[in-house]
Amino acid sequence: MRRRAAAFAASAGAPPDVAQAVALAVSETVTNAVLHAYAGQEPGPVTVRCVADGDGRVVVEVLDEGRGVEARPDSPGVGHGLAAVGAVVQELDVATRRNVPGTVVRMAFAPATAAPALPGLEPLCDLALERVADVSCLDVAGGGVLRRVAAAVDGDPALTLWLRSAVPPTKPGTATWAALRDGGARLVVHDPSVPRSPGGTGEQLGLTWWVSVPLPGAGGDPAAIWGLGGREGRRPVPSEEVLAALSEAAGTDLTNEAGRAALRARLAS
Repeated sequence: MRRRAAAFAASAGAPPDVAQAVALAVSETVTNAVLHAYAGQEPGPVTVRCVADGDGRVVVEVLDEGRGVEARPDSPGVGHGLAAVGAVVQELDVATRRNVPGTVVRMAFAPATAAPALPGLEPLCDLALERVADVSCLDVAGGGVLRRVAAAVDGDPALTLWLRSAVPPTKPGTATWAALRDGGARLVVHDPSVPRSPGGTGEQLGLTWWVSVPLPGAGGDPAAIWGLGGREGRRPVPSEEVLAALSEAAGTDLTNEAGRAALRARLAS
């Protein structure tokens, strides 16, 4: 369902970042429906509908005929899942279906637009290379998807330009996925026995580890994702102390020099 929905979005003219957002949202909502919609009763269908409307948006609906995707005390993961979806869609509505049992999750995805400015966050890439990483980037949430606004690869201007134009990965299993779902600094270490995605960020940069740090906006939802990575033979995997400092940074205002200076000092200790 994830692949077919993303293929539909691409065939409707959606750019790669929107198609990836569709894939992320469908993966999360369908998984929740499969796991929870029919708990304690006979299994039933889960349906995905995709429409390209006249305004250039892609609208996706995920429907079930059971308990549906809802926040419940016995299923705390649903809340995190919907939070991850909310970070990449332009519109999100969860409602009870009319005339039949079940729930419909309606999601709308906008065409690519200019990323919103977040003054003061761009220096985080230089801070990362100064203290703990070989690679860093900054992705902001705008128009319903993650969009890259800054990137740096230590000592390699060509790769810096490539990373700046690359589509932010939000697939299950990535640090970005985990940061959107669960908050805090999320670390993924590359397993050499697992093949990399051809042409992906890990292969292009020779990454051995990656950390994603969600930076909240005014409403508390992730407004940006700060990425930091280490390349083969260079910066080591961050220590628990560094990860703790980065997790603390997720709740700190890093748009001003005072906030960045405090983080710089902690990373140096």
